[in-house]
Amino acid sequence: MSKDKKKILFVDILTDDPKFRRFESRVLYGGSSYAESVRRALGVKKEEFLSIDASRGVFPDLSRFKAVILGGSIEDPIRGKEKKWMKETYVFIRKIAREKIPMLGICGGLQFTVRALGGIIILNPKGRNFRTNKTTLTSAGMRDPLFRGLPPTFSVQSSHKCIVQRLKPGWKLLASSPYSPFDAIAIGGAIRLLEFHPEMRVSEMRGIARMRKAALKEEGYFRAGDFGKLLLSFKETGRNGKKILNNFLGSFVR
Repeated sequence: MSKDKKKILFVDILTDDPKFRRFESRVLYGGSSYAESVRRALGVKKEEFLSIDASRGVFPDLSRFKAVILGGSIEDPIRGKEKKWMKETYVFIRKIAREKIPMLGICGGLQFTVRALGGIIILNPKGRNFRTNKTTLTSAGMRDPLFRGLPPTFSVQSSHKCIVQRLKPGWKLLASSPYSPFDAIAIGGAIRLLEFHPEMRVSEMRGIARMRKAALKEEGYFRAGDFGKLLLSFKETGRNGKKILNNFLGSFVR
């Protein structure tokens, strides 16, 4: 891509904890990064993609970008618990929305965007949603270009503790599941939000399970001696995720 062409901006909202970032890089990505994993899932070249660490509080000029993607986060954007850098990120998200730049929010990206635009995020009363999950499109979801070519119900990878409390007027529910009532949301013509992870592979779900083994056992995800069964419960969803990401690039990004 030549220098005058706009790029895709990846806003990394994972955490401001460098120790956790190093740990995740080693355990999940073999020394690489979540941002690089997203780039590969999108299928875009390195020169077409720029990643920034939102926790540093420095955001670029949006005129350089044709689309923005917000990835997952271990931070919970719940009112009263937000850090300074999270609130600064909300300001940036509102700017993206005002300028109508296509944006895809993934898991934490959905939650940060909902908060930025005046919605409320709560802890899921059903507990953590950590599984290969079945999500079902609404009638609006079946018409939305983000899900073109997908069946009414399909499998996705889910890993989150929080959910949206309710949709604001004008927001459209695109997909729902028993564990995630707001699995996909449309805000206007340019913003699409997913509570699940279209970019995530089974190997990454298993890596997360290993990282959070103690917490998952305490939450009842497996019994003593049955951790291997949990690891085998995750199923590949790469084809569905790839289709969603391709649809975003093909239908929303110019």
